[in-house]
Order: sequence, then structure tokens, then C-alpha cells
Amino acid sequence: MKRLRLVAVALVFTPALVCRGGGFLQYEHAAVSTAMADARSALADDVSVVYYNPAAMCELTGLHLQLGTTATLPLVDYQAARQADPLRTYTRLATGQVVQVNDGMNDAHAKVRGFFPSHLYVSWRPESVPLAVGFGVNNPFGLGVAWPGDWDGRFITTESDLTTFFNQPTVALDLAQLLGFRQRLHLSVAVGYDLVWATARLGQHLDLRVAEMLSSEPIADPEGEMLMTGSALGHGFNLALYAEWPGRLAFGASLRSGVHLPFSGTARFSFNPAGRQALQLLATDIPASTTGRVDIDLPWHANLGLAWLGTERLKVALDLYLAFFQSYDELSMDFDCLHEQPACALAGDPVVANWHTSWQLSLGVEYRAWRQLRLRAGYAASFSPVPADTLEPSVPDGRQSNIGLGAGWRGDWWKLDVGYMLALWSVTKDNDVGGTDAGGNPRGKANGLYRTTAHMLAVSFSVVLFR
Repeated sequence: MKRLRLVAVALVFTPALVCRGGGFLQYEHAAVSTAMADARSALADDVSVVYYNPAAMCELTGLHLQLGTTATLPLVDYQAARQADPLRTYTRLATGQVVQVNDGMNDAHAKVRGFFPSHLYVSWRPESVPLAVGFGVNNPFGLGVAWPGDWDGRFITTESDLTTFFNQPTVALDLAQLLGFRQRLHLSVAVGYDLVWATARLGQHLDLRVAEMLSSEPIADPEGEMLMTGSALGHGFNLALYAEWPGRLAFGASLRSGVHLPFSGTARFSFNPAGRQALQLLATDIPASTTGRVDIDLPWHANLGLAWLGTERLKVALDLYLAFFQSYDELSMDFDCLHEQPACALAGDPVVANWHTSWQLSLGVEYRAWRQLRLRAGYAASFSPVPADTLEPSVPDGRQSNIGLGAGWRGDWWKLDVGYMLALWSVTKDNDVGGTDAGGNPRGKANGLYRTTAHMLAVSFSVVLFR
């Protein structure tokens, strides 16, 4: 079956974020976690445990509610390889002109866009019952990169966005209270269901310059443009464990299943005048729009955390996050127009990914300056799942450093938390992704150095409605 390449249709969510050092998995879903660089799996003092460790809901008696958002500003720059990459050329038949292929010759900046991913958490634990229930909404997977329409890598990608809203009802059981040893050890487990709604948006240009090599009449820079939109519904589950030696140590673990997302949607095509001339020369056509499908498997992911509680004013937490991206091995789209008009395959072959496991190590501290005020800081190192030979500009992902700072103010029945994170990473693309396609179009590899700086400012407001 012929398939149209769909570059990273599942690698972005709305409110979209620039990709992270862990592929397209995000960990910042509350102000306390943003400030502590995501080291929260073994801490049970905030209702955001609904995401980070649902079993810890048993430590929060009463009805807790939190609502928040994260203002995110990613800045992505491309520094072309220039002479570091051998130049490719092709010859226009009509004029004999030798044309250089931009494999990495012109610097570019991704379009500057701000995003506001949000979170909602609710938990309820009656004091006399060894059971807690919770519900959360957030966006664990995400990336968002939009490039200028004339940049070197426009035939690989110009835009990619995906929305993934995870809706998570969860139940936790307090084993320690149920079995009568809570004075010595706190122990609870949780199980939850994930309902995932996702939407996707992809843009890329179509290279038709093979017509310049074949035509006896001048055809200069024939191109097309594709914009794909689609949606999907998926299901998954999560499991969690929380253990605490009161006043000493706490341990947390959470596991989330992979989610199968069967996307379906519509692709729209347009062409410049030279592109329409090229299609006529090639005696083919591409419709203005067509429907299509693609299956995406989001990865299983897990987090493990330890927290030191030995000092009344100070908490120190260490977390390990793992995402098993082996499920992302290839991305290909089946368009309905392929059955009648094979030219729909002009965008090239399926995307080969062959990703591996990504991981992040986080260290965070929280200091109680006085009764109402909490000060927080953290550092995290993230390691990319993207192999060097399949790296491409819709996921310019590399080894990442995250620095977090923040504070929280507590009232009698409410609290306000603010967290800031600075994320920095860079990666060099030096491979054949974006080279000549199966139709003989030269395209462009856009090899070079990709640098990303992301600023994230999170605000969470929490209330305790009753205890």
C-alpha cells in the first residue's frame, strides 16, 4: 500500500509545547513540580499527586481542588551546517542551469508562539474510610514547532501540533489503615483509567522539482503545500504505590500504560503556479483535499521517587522518569486519494523513527521559610530517545538541562504556588532524513545545529473545601 509521509503528526499537543528532552512527553503539570524540576513522586502534600502518584491521595484528607496553567515560551533556532555538509545539485533541462539543493545553507528561527497548557486536579479522602478518589485533566504528551515556509527543511516540516487531553479518574486504597499498622508505616496503592482525546495538525511543503529536470520548458521552483488535521480517541490505565516512614523517608512509584490513538482526518493541498505546471507536465493530479488515517502508539512510562523527610522544615526529593518510546518505530499515513491518484504519495516514504527509551533524573528541594511560605528549587537532566540517524526538525530533541525555582503561600484553606523552569538543549542533525525522495525530487536535509530555550511559568491555585 502506498503511503504519504506524515512528519510527526502525533508529536505535538494543544495547548502545544516545544518538544522536550524526553521525546514528546512532558512532566510539568503543576507549579510545585515545575519549581522542583518534577521531583514529586514521593511527596504527598499537594493534590497534583493525582498525576505524579495517585496512591498518595490517601495522605490528603478532605476534598481538595487545584486549577492551574503554565505559560510557555519556546525559542528554537537553526544554524545551518553550510560547508560542513557536501552540497548537492541538480540541472534544469530547459536552461542547463545547475541549481544548489539547500541541505543546510540558510539559518532560520522557528516562529515564536506562546502556549498555556493547563491542569485540573480533584481528590477526596474521608478521614475514617481507607479509600480516596480523584480526577485529573492534563496534557502529558506535547510538542509544537512551526518553521518559516521558505526555510531549508520545508519539505520535511513547516508545522506540527497535537492535542492530547488525558482525563484520569482514580481510586486509591489505604492498606496501612485497612490492616492496622498506619502508626508505623503509611502504605497505599491506586489504580486509574485514562481517557485520551487527541487532535493533530501537520504542515509541510511538497517538492516537485523533478519536473525542472525533465521539462524542456522553464519551470522554476515548483512546490506544493500540505496541511493535515485529524483527531483520535484512546484508552489506557495507570497504577501507583506510595510508602512513607513517618518523619523519615517516603517512596513513590507510578506506571502508565501505552495508549493506542487511531487518528483520522483531512489533508488539504495547494500549489504555486510552477507547481501546477509541474503536475501537468507529470500528467498527474492531487486533489484539493482527501481523508486519511494513521495509528499512533503513545509509550508506556513510569516514575520512581524517593523523598527525605527527616527535617521539619526541609524536604529533598529525587525522581527517575522513564518513557519506553520503542512503540514509536514508524509513522505512515494512509490517504484515500492514493487508491485513485498515486501522486498523493509525492511527500515521500513513511517516517522511520526507531526511538528507544528516554529518561530523566530530577532533584528537588522544598524549604519552609515560615508557616505560610514555601521556597522550592530543582534541577533535572533529560536524555532523548531519538537516534542520530532518524533525527528530524519536527523533533529537534537532545540532551536537556532544566532549572526550576518557585515559591508557595499557604492560607488556612487555600494556597497559591508559582514555579518557573528554564529548559536548555541543543542537537546536531547530520543524517539523510529529508534527502532525495522516491520520485527523484531533491528536497533538503536541513542539516545543522538546532538550539532550544524554553521558559515555563506555572501558577496553581488550590483550595480545601472541607476536611
